[in-house]
Amino acid sequence: MKVVETRSFVGAAKLLGMSQPAVSQAIARLEEIYPGDLFVRRRGAPLTLTPVGEALFPLAQAMLHTADQSFLRTAAASQSQSGRLSVGFYPGIANGPLRDGLLAFRAQCPDVDLNLLEAVPSELHRGLRDGSLDLVVTAFMPDLASPAFAQETLWTEKLVAILPEGHPLAAREYLRWSDVAKLQVLLSERANDMSEYREITARAGVPLLGCAHYSVSRWTLLHLITMGFGITISFSPGLLSTAGVVEIPIEDKKAVVPIEGIWHAGDANPIRHRFVRIVRDVAVVPTDTQ
Repeated sequence: MKVVETRSFVGAAKLLGMSQPAVSQAIARLEEIYPGDLFVRRRGAPLTLTPVGEALFPLAQAMLHTADQSFLRTAAASQSQSGRLSVGFYPGIANGPLRDGLLAFRAQCPDVDLNLLEAVPSELHRGLRDGSLDLVVTAFMPDLASPAFAQETLWTEKLVAILPEGHPLAAREYLRWSDVAKLQVLLSERANDMSEYREITARAGVPLLGCAHYSVSRWTLLHLITMGFGITISFSPGLLSTAGVVEIPIEDKKAVVPIEGIWHAGDANPIRHRFVRIVRDVAVVPTDTQ
């Protein structure tokens, strides 16, 4: 390219910081590969392209452009500026630190193709296993105890009881599990996943006298509460703006749930690493949960 630009082996050598014989030898090697001379050489006259050289030159330009673009894309990916990241998350946590992390990540890495999946723990675990998800941010995932995955608490959420306005307990400052156990508790069930039910009953430490499972969205579940079907247990960030319900904190050490990040152990993906670091930065993790 520089020989064509300067029309001289000497001029090209100066631009490239090479010796003139080295440039001449490089051209000679190309002419051994292609069927003919690439340049017309006349003593005292500038170099000009031969028909073979004219045919090759646009291809050489395209090859160099492709190489330059590949280098730029590779460099951007290594600096977490471009590429692809698939993140799965538990229903009801996208309005807290995860939301703030997503906003910060998009601001810092606008060229990253970010794919998001909201799913229950069993579906998220399956996505990790089959490689369709790079990272999972979830509650109620059991300790996988597998060397194949890294599992880390990113922040914690306090469980709250969601009651209809006008409920006899709606004016209370807090509830205990013994109060909750006497009420009809509604839980959203998807894909036959019982993780939420198992974790909540384990934390309650007392039998829940009434527990109904509905294959509906959380938004629909809240509206069922306004209609008097019962109450539900959730995180504050998981609440949608719904008239007719109130949230009451549950006063118990076990009413605190870790929100964990899970990814493949040994994963050196710089984009995933950056995303997790951003979420860590925006979340406040109490020292007793680390």
